[in-house]
Amino acid sequence: MPNIQLDHIYKKYPKSGEYSVKDFHLEIEDKEFIVLVGPSGCGKSTTLRMIAGLEDISGGDLFISGKRVNDLPPKDRDIAMVFQNYALYPHMTVFENMAFGLKIQKEPKDQIAKKVHEAAEILGLTHLLKRKPKELSGGQRQRVALGRAIVRNAGIFLMDEPLSNLDAKLRVQMRAEISKLHRQLGTTTIYVTHDQTEAMTMATRIVIMKDGLIQQIGSPAEVYKRPANIFVASFIGSPGMNFLKGDIREDGFFIGSGDIRYPFSASQKALIEKNGRKPVMMGVRPENIIIHDEKTPFKAIVDLVEVNGAEMLVHTRFADHSIIIKSQTNEAIKTGDTIFLAIEEDSIHLFDQESEERLTD
Repeated sequence: MPNIQLDHIYKKYPKSGEYSVKDFHLEIEDKEFIVLVGPSGCGKSTTLRMIAGLEDISGGDLFISGKRVNDLPPKDRDIAMVFQNYALYPHMTVFENMAFGLKIQKEPKDQIAKKVHEAAEILGLTHLLKRKPKELSGGQRQRVALGRAIVRNAGIFLMDEPLSNLDAKLRVQMRAEISKLHRQLGTTTIYVTHDQTEAMTMATRIVIMKDGLIQQIGSPAEVYKRPANIFVASFIGSPGMNFLKGDIREDGFFIGSGDIRYPFSASQKALIEKNGRKPVMMGVRPENIIIHDEKTPFKAIVDLVEVNGAEMLVHTRFADHSIIIKSQTNEAIKTGDTIFLAIEEDSIHLFDQESEERLTD
């Protein structure tokens, strides 16, 4: 099975002279599930299309199984692509849609039937093979699009926001189905999404992009626990990380107007010293802020409470900052209340305020 290497890839549009992808460098191993994630316009779909051969590469080299493929036609790259709009032929049945690519390749009829029925069995489509796309639900249409990719027996699956047209419940279901499919087939998969929940739940490794540049590459746990910069920390996580600005003094970090002190630990002080005592931003995840029954120095005003079953999000104002807390539902807390907070010490993240990069030891 193939591995893929994107060796300092660039994409420049001649008319505007602008780069949509800059210095993209990534090595993908056989059977990995790589997710490219980032906001709209960050270059993730363009990167996928360059791998597919649907966009020219302006600079750098693309290797599949050790072979440079920059100028290789899409049909010769051993890939199968799944788009967000399904791209099904409305006048064809499910069987005919799944078989179409194989017919173009002039495969024998008995082999086509065998491959289509095997894929249909995997995807739970056997009873729908005689139906046309208009008779299917959104989730069923997406499974047909996946089936069309499976029958190709390609070494690489490329998926461009395949779930974005589905409702929330179907997206959850299809996430699970695609993950299960990857475990069954072991096909190297590159998946593009703007939805960080999809990235966190499906990927073996995540590539986080912004403005055409890679911000961080790592497992879901790595990018969540040790975000490389403020952008990653705010983009990954739902809701994103809270950030507190303040002044560093000898005896701690003074938040907001300077009358609330957070005492740094020895290791945090060492990081700040290593950083040259430059201004820092303190980051803390919503689930790492504790609502206290007793008074603490961290007093906040509740602006909004969002209850979602067993969990709630409490939006607060604290020392000139807007802070979101994720906690177990407590019906006693309501808008306008004054509450007291504590921060779990080992959950603090420190970032250089100017470069926005994580402070590392």
